[in-house]
Amino acid sequence: MSRPLQVQVSATRMLTEAVREFTFTPCSGHLPAFSPGSHVQVHLPLAAGTLRNAYSLTSDPADNRHYRIAVRLQEHSRGGSRFLHREVQVGDTLQLSAPANLFALHSTASLHILIAGGIGITPFMAYIAALEQRQANFELHYVYRQGQSDAYVDELQQRLGTRLHTYNQRPDLNHILRERPLGSHVYSCGPQPLLDAVRQQANALGWPAQRVHWEAFSAAQPGRHSPLPFP
Repeated sequence: MSRPLQVQVSATRMLTEAVREFTFTPCSGHLPAFSPGSHVQVHLPLAAGTLRNAYSLTSDPADNRHYRIAVRLQEHSRGGSRFLHREVQVGDTLQLSAPANLFALHSTASLHILIAGGIGITPFMAYIAALEQRQANFELHYVYRQGQSDAYVDELQQRLGTRLHTYNQRPDLNHILRERPLGSHVYSCGPQPLLDAVRQQANALGWPAQRVHWEAFSAAQPGRHSPLPFP
């Protein structure tokens, strides 16, 4: 197992009422390079012991002078997001695992269709930076609750223009996925109901399984009904 990375919190900002962004810089040396879709585990020294929470890297993979993550406050979680939101300040030092990638881009895709639910936008921020640099064909479909889980939406509207499609209700996945160019890949990230819906619709339309990719990010709160496919 590789040694943890020692980093300093160099900046924070609130992206929404519930989402806080953190910028980490190395305490010494350089940060390892990473690929789009990578995550790190942040070692959180809670009173009950060290908790290791995984967060997607949102920063540009071409620039490893710093890492960025964005964390949604989950009041009923194990305490990691509360610690990051309420205890961690600029100047603090933390330990991170080296980046790992379980949600990689497929470089041969003719079209990349990105579908994000709420805080599931985070891995796609690094995707977008890489896809723009490659001048690749892509579009982003972003489902969120305004003011709560709409992190980066203003930036994305300015940056992507007509390649960004936003929703405050369940999107029409049949419309998004039907009649796409041969060689298209679809990627979804967010809570399980959204991932299930994307996979089911892709399967119904005959998408090859190897072109459908997903990463789970959060679950609906117990006992809480929502008409949207994310909490």
